Amino acid sequence: MARKTNININGKEYYKVTRTIGHKPDGTPIKKQFYGTGINDANQKADKYLNDLRQGLINGDKIITINYLFPEWLFGVKKNEIKASTFEVYYSLYKKYIENLDISNIKINEIKSLKLQASYNDLKTSPNNIKKINKLLHVFFNYAEKEGYIIKNPCENIILPKKEIKIKNVLEKNKHFQFYTEDEIKRLKAVFKNNKYKNVVIFALGTGMRKGEIFGLQWSDIDFKNKEIHVIHNLQYTAQISKNGEKKYSLQNTSPKTNNSIRIIPINDKIYDMLCSLKKEKTKFVFSPNDGHFDLKYFDKVFKKKLNEANIKGKTFHDLRHTFATTLLNNGADLVTLKELLGHSSIKTTEIYLEAFPKSKKEIVNKINYLL
Repeated sequence: MARKTNININGKEYYKVTRTIGHKPDGTPIKKQFYGTGINDANQKADKYLNDLRQGLINGDKIITINYLFPEWLFGVKKNEIKASTFEVYYSLYKKYIENLDISNIKINEIKSLKLQASYNDLKTSPNNIKKINKLLHVFFNYAEKEGYIIKNPCENIILPKKEIKIKNVLEKNKHFQFYTEDEIKRLKAVFKNNKYKNVVIFALGTGMRKGEIFGLQWSDIDFKNKEIHVIHNLQYTAQISKNGEKKYSLQNTSPKTNNSIRIIPINDKIYDMLCSLKKEKTKFVFSPNDGHFDLKYFDKVFKKKLNEANIKGKTFHDLRHTFATTLLNNGADLVTLKELLGHSSIKTTEIYLEAFPKSKKEIVNKINYLL
């Protein structure tokens, strides 16, 4: 039997059906044509389109895919819930990895765990990055499930690749743990003696605070009566990202990066005296020119230059924080107290400072000699 068709397009025969897919505000019906190899094929395509439309899988003529819904979710929902720095991380993960996945351009309700697993298996990146991608997609698919776009979150049955442990790298990292020696501290203080950032360096060494926390510190954050610093601000460069991907960076004084980073640090006598001498200046920020704040990038350049003057190699400003931690441990501080002072979210993070004492470890293992 000859195939029934009703339209010829570029020399090929098709069957066309027309369906009403909606109405304009004035009541005028919106029509859409569907083409098939025959009447049954055309009707099947029309029925599937209308069914997807009713389920919310099609928005106008757009098929709901990850690449359609993810940016809408990220800019329309998630941006209101997270910090600008976190938003930048999420956006970067999307543009670098998620946008280019094979599954990101198919209908979102057709994405099953096996397809997602295959996409992860083909990704040319580290296990740690895949873990971050999956964590972000898990949150996204939870949203899609609640909104009815999918029936079940495909991330639920994913097996993530195990992180490859390179023993040599771990040992090297522990061996080269960075903190300043007493001699280096003397040299560092000497080159900063007449510099406007002198107090910043001393303050970092005496509090263990992060750079952004120090430059974001306000006088209202200091309780002089109880000799306490309330760490509730963090000065950092944040990006404002538009939907077309344009980024504009600016310095913003936000809250610290995690809830654990919000903490109270007792002020030691030297730091207290310094703060009392600085309090005479009428500024909002403790370390600032006039009533604004220092530029972090410019400070980084100055600090690097001063390290060269002091002939200190391979160290950074952040290593002053490590020096604070290792000095306290050397003088009897316990890990739990140190964790609270540094604002770590886990004691595991604080334990890295134990690796700074190879001599101590040698002394400890030799204490068993009397049994041998």
